[in-house]
Amino acid sequence: MRDLITLDVMALYVADRGQKVKGYLACTILTLLLLIDRSAVEAVTSGMAVALLFTVAFKVGAIRRGTITRRLTDAGFHAVRDDQGGLRFLRPGQQLPGHTNPFAA
Repeated sequence: MRDLITLDVMALYVADRGQKVKGYLACTILTLLLLIDRSAVEAVTSGMAVALLFTVAFKVGAIRRGTITRRLTDAGFHAVRDDQGGLRFLRPGQQLPGHTNPFAA
């Protein structure tokens, strides 16, 4: 249950392409602003340090989500995509809401 909750909370902060573009654009803007105020070496070093921080954060998040996904799959949960394309896990025998067969019973 803890892994399901953690995965749902982490789904809010998944680093999609838009977030990565915004993060690296912020690094570029930081570098340009520091170039105006300080020396070039300090500006480029600061920009590279923030870009490295973003890269490590994105990678750690992907590794952590992969570990939780693997743990849930090993526990028998089934990975499905909801209407918005988000990854959800269902318990064995469980269906998404609205996907029942009205003629089954």
